[in-house]
Amino acid sequence: MRARWQKTAPLFAGLSVSVLLLVVAAAHLDAHPQGGSREFSIVGDHYAFAPRTITVDRDDLVKITFRAQDIPHSFTIDRYRIAKRAGSGQAVTFEFRADQSGTFDYYCNLTQDPKCKEMKGQLIVH
Repeated sequence: MRARWQKTAPLFAGLSVSVLLLVVAAAHLDAHPQGGSREFSIVGDHYAFAPRTITVDRDDLVKITFRAQDIPHSFTIDRYRIAKRAGSGQAVTFEFRADQSGTFDYYCNLTQDPKCKEMKGQLIVH
């Protein structure tokens, strides 16, 4: 029995290493690298956003707390299908994955006051 094991042991050792390499390779191909996490506080006040520009890396998880200071405002990014409204003195918090590179405008989509259309900012995704 011992002689038989000695003959097959190298075969099993080589097979187990091959299986291990295949498992590692499959896990690597299956993995979807995710970015970091970024948090921002954005205020809408007197028809302006502060800050006017936010910059993230592609695949970052972006968490935004948007506060309307004076009157109701919204935070809208068309390309990401985001449209969040906050009442006067209220805040709304939301998250999204920045999975598209580029520069995207954010704006207030409310029509209660013509000056709302002047509220603009930019999301830059590297």
